[in-house]
Amino acid sequence: MNMCRHHGIRLWNIKRKDNIIFEISAADYKKLPPMAAKTNIYPKICCRHGLPFQITWMKRNWTFVTGIVLFFCSLAFLSSFVWEITYRGQSGYSKETLQRTVEGLSVYAGMKRSRLDCDFIEKEIRRLHPQISWVSAEEKGSVLQISVKEGKKTIEHEKNGQSYHLISPYNGVIQSIAVNRGTALVKKGDKIKKGQIIISGVVPVTGDGDEIVKKNAVAAKGNVEILVQEKVTEEVSVRYQKKVYTGKEIQYYEVQTGSKRFYIRNPLKRLDNSAKYDIITSICTNRTIHPYESRFQITQMIYREYQLINCTYNREELKKEGMERYQHRLREVQDAGMTLMSHSAVMKQKDTKTWLVNGKISYVCDKMDTKAVTKDELVCESISEEKKDLQ
Repeated sequence: MNMCRHHGIRLWNIKRKDNIIFEISAADYKKLPPMAAKTNIYPKICCRHGLPFQITWMKRNWTFVTGIVLFFCSLAFLSSFVWEITYRGQSGYSKETLQRTVEGLSVYAGMKRSRLDCDFIEKEIRRLHPQISWVSAEEKGSVLQISVKEGKKTIEHEKNGQSYHLISPYNGVIQSIAVNRGTALVKKGDKIKKGQIIISGVVPVTGDGDEIVKKNAVAAKGNVEILVQEKVTEEVSVRYQKKVYTGKEIQYYEVQTGSKRFYIRNPLKRLDNSAKYDIITSICTNRTIHPYESRFQITQMIYREYQLINCTYNREELKKEGMERYQHRLREVQDAGMTLMSHSAVMKQKDTKTWLVNGKISYVCDKMDTKAVTKDELVCESISEEKKDLQ
């Protein structure tokens, strides 16, 4: 070691055990034989590190190295494409509608990621669908994720530039009313009926003598809240038919290319037309073949055979079935955007075969229906009387 230091040979990671282990560069190792001969020491190479030795190893194992290089090259190549487009947040628009819009922008599964312009996609979707208030096109790996948020639905009359009244969709009591455009025909606390005009789209114009000289038609607009008291009555029969699956299933595959369709099925399994089946449909593949703009879709259809067996509810099952039907109506009210105030239900026996569920639901409705303003509603009474006198 002293001789190595004297001749400028660098040693590192020196470990002393029964022998001395150290690391040395390949160039300095070639200088060791004269010094080893003088000291009667026989150096032994334990292992080799470094690029030159790795190159030698790679030459011996060239098939393994080539496979690793091809794997990473394939991974880099495939990750440069968009392989899937997902849609989230839509309710009024279907996935197929948004998909057609996106494909019309030359954005499709299989395109190069370098051609993807998320800002352009967001602007075009908002331009083509004004009812969508917010759009986000985000690239996550090889997946393009499109999220949308829909604004309030535009009333059809207002969209077409027509005039209309706001009418009540239910019987109820006016909780609050604020008119932005039109004429209020009711006030807070008034009882109203279904179809009654709440805010009129006819605005009278008076002259000097407080006489109506003209009537203008507008698109009525305002915020109205109606307290609705709804009675729910459901009949539950003691006897019912229960669906029991036999375990027999038959699978069909529908392949659609463009406007042509054909089916793939197992010829050994045939449908029994006298039996009853539940059909479960799922889309396996749905792609557009570019540049031909042809749709390729594979749909799986599973036919599950079942039989109907006559059964009878016991008392607990009757209550459960009745309450489920009542809860279904509650969910319908909430899904329609109503504010639920209170609810109650009681189940009683009507006769030996039928039970009744009697319930009450109280909720606030703030969505009004519309009714177009007719030409007769715009005729002033004074003018019509003058015409009668002339006749």
